Amino acid sequence: MYDKILIPVDLSSTNEAVFSTVRDLGDPDRTDIILLHVIETLQDDEPGEMDDFYEELREEADAKMKDWAAMIAEDGFEVQAAITYGERGPEITRAADENEVDLIVQRSHKVSREDAETAVGTVSHQVAIFAPCSVLLVREENN
Repeated sequence: MYDKILIPVDLSSTNEAVFSTVRDLGDPDRTDIILLHVIETLQDDEPGEMDDFYEELREEADAKMKDWAAMIAEDGFEVQAAITYGERGPEITRAADENEVDLIVQRSHKVSREDAETAVGTVSHQVAIFAPCSVLLVREENN
């Protein structure tokens, strides 16, 4: 059983398979869930240059995160929602380490043999390699 599960989410509607998997793996009486959204920042922007843009992204993320947290909490889980800025892979692994999570559960797409070389370096690959805990990659049934 897991005490703390981290769910990195994007803002698409394709996270339901991950939420369903976490409900099956967790125990509402024991498992805390952390939803994490990372707003990817541009590395070459000047300080303050993109503040309005990042604030719009944060507002959109905050609304979705609150909805998802409430939905998962209806099943009895303690849920924390967090939004951070930076590169997704390193931020996800940092959050997992800082929060001492037992498991990261995130969405991943199927990679064909032809695309295998470009799959190295994807966010899910980075997280799977560098995470301080176990990682479960979830694919939707039609992938």
